[in-house]
Amino acid sequence: MIKPDPNLVKVMAAMVRQYPDFVHWLGEWRTRELEALPHAANNTALMQGRCQVLGELYKFAKESPELAAKSL
Repeated sequence: MIKPDPNLVKVMAAMVRQYPDFVHWLGEWRTRELEALPHAANNTALMQGRCQVLGELYKFAKESPELAAKSL
């Protein structure tokens, strides 16, 4: 993942604090995609890429409050 700008980290942290359901929803979406991956017959590479991106977004959203606190 490209290292996000410090302002983007602060924005994501504020959003996650205000809307914690977003992280939960993102995690559920990631889990559904991972569960579907073994059944991908035609587009395995596409589904792997989707899982990778969702995993990185989920990790970033989940860790953004701590990252924002460290940057202060």
